[in-house]
Amino acid sequence: MAEQKEKKPVEILRAKRGKVPDELMARIREHNKIKAAIRKALADGPKTPPQVAEATGYPVQQVFWHMMSMRKYGQIHEEGEEAGYRLYALAEEKKEQ
Repeated sequence: MAEQKEKKPVEILRAKRGKVPDELMARIREHNKIKAAIRKALADGPKTPPQVAEATGYPVQQVFWHMMSMRKYGQIHEEGEEAGYRLYALAEEKKEQ
């Protein structure tokens, strides 16, 4: 008798629920694009949300929302203050040993 391959949890969910809707995938791609633009803007040093918005071309509210998400998950951190706004910088990536 041949052994059956054990299904991974993701495969089980896909079988039950079907594929991810195109609208959701488009939204995820847009979020990833904005976060990549924020990382690129912060690559040359700390910036305030308005400075990042100016550098990326996205509205300040949208940039701020994504920056707070990135801060929550440790991708960026506060680095001081400038003109009444917090400065944010990229978090240093942990080096693998």
